[in-house]
Amino acid sequence: MLHQAALAHGIKLLVVERSLPGKLDSAAYLQQLAQQISDHAAGQPIRLLGFSIGACLALRVAARLGERVAEVYLLSAAAPLQIPSNSVGMGAGRYTFLWAQHYPRLFRAFAWYQALLAKVSPGLLLKLLFAGAGGKDPELLHHADTQAWLVDIQRACFKHGTRSYVRDVELYVEPWAAELNNVTAAASLWHGEADNWAPIAMSIYLQEHLRYASAVSRGAEHAHYSCLLENAETVMATVQLNISATRAAES
Repeated sequence: MLHQAALAHGIKLLVVERSLPGKLDSAAYLQQLAQQISDHAAGQPIRLLGFSIGACLALRVAARLGERVAEVYLLSAAAPLQIPSNSVGMGAGRYTFLWAQHYPRLFRAFAWYQALLAKVSPGLLLKLLFAGAGGKDPELLHHADTQAWLVDIQRACFKHGTRSYVRDVELYVEPWAAELNNVTAAASLWHGEADNWAPIAMSIYLQEHLRYASAVSRGAEHAHYSCLLENAETVMATVQLNISATRAAES
């Protein structure tokens, strides 16, 4: 959903391959992601973009890459759950994360059930996921193109089983707040005030605990996915503006 906006601004997006082989522990997994990104960058400044719990990956990778990362762009960011106040206002999805934290076998069984639904009844899985969603998010299921996009995401997520999904969720629920101290990149954040999957308090927490974060850009009626869709153009325009400013400063 960012692709067309990126093309319009002359930006090349690279999607990080997260379906890495083997049973890697958290440190090895993050290091492989960081190495993959560094190899693709080939010495150029790195700009990372994370959505939802992808913000965790973007920030933890940025902490490892240090000054090689120029900027981090975060939409509907999910902040560390080890901070109790971050989960206030989170809807039914909090149970998935609680299971991942405290009952890993139950969580993995639930992941298997989600993978089964994604295969045999993706429409039902979408309805279950969006039950109780805030703001403009429920309207997304009434648009055929967006619904097809979400179904494709589900299928891709479980294409090779549940391992990658389980790995990313379990990585997110780890304690990682202290790693924010090692993020030296500038951070821009967008968040919907109606988001009850990752409440806006999460982005506010990140703004307060990252060294170089701008104020959170809020959307009054935006929720989780609607924040991403409504801000795609703005985010890519911001990336282009920052790249141009960097080049002007170097010339």
